[in-house]
Amino acid sequence: MSKPAVLVERRGAIALVTLNRPERRNAVTRPVCADLYAAVKEVAESDARVLVLRGAGEDFCVGADMKASAEENRARPGSEPGEFYHAATLLHTMPQVTIAAIDGGCAGAGMGWAMACDLRFAAARARFSTAFLNVGVSGDMGLAWSLHHIVGGAKARELILFPERFGGKEALAMGLVNRLFAPDELHEAVLSIAGDLAARDPLALRLIKANSLSAERLPIGEYIDIETARHLETTDRPERARLMAEGYARRKDD
Repeated sequence: MSKPAVLVERRGAIALVTLNRPERRNAVTRPVCADLYAAVKEVAESDARVLVLRGAGEDFCVGADMKASAEENRARPGSEPGEFYHAATLLHTMPQVTIAAIDGGCAGAGMGWAMACDLRFAAARARFSTAFLNVGVSGDMGLAWSLHHIVGGAKARELILFPERFGGKEALAMGLVNRLFAPDELHEAVLSIAGDLAARDPLALRLIKANSLSAERLPIGEYIDIETARHLETTDRPERARLMAEGYARRKDD
């Protein structure tokens, strides 16, 4: 019996989604795409507050599995649209805060999934490449869209058109990742960060995520009307006094 290509594990309010092909550096096949979409959709519909996406072994995901892709194309020539292309859509728009924990190689579709997340933390040894042009394809998994929103159009075009590899320090300087960690500290650090977020008020956490999505697509006037309605939803509730007291105590401890 073959092992699952994607693992889902719950740790309280945190959902860990792990790409599970370490022997192939978590390279992408059609079944991997389908399994990842199903896993992320399952989490999106759950009561989890934070999703952490990571790779088994020493790599996040190095992009397409070229050997498997050739075999898939022989078995089923051509390709067709499928909902699994929208794993990146789910990672970006789902109610939960999404975090990519990036170690080792992160390229192509794998980079698309990582960049679709709300937060990205990487090991200092991580290596990135958009990769698509190197193998004669235009790209998928929303990478060009995500790069445009993270680093701006000009830099996004540069990264897509010149798919050289670059390291964690360069990714941090560009704003592609939020923080760097030593490889042996990455996953523990990300779980700690995820735990801190998951411990926050769930309604406020979800509406902050919703605000980020609204801010991407709405003019400021429309956005402020929606933002204000959400803000009042969080302030006009019985537990507000308790949350304010907890926040004040937390600030004193800092």
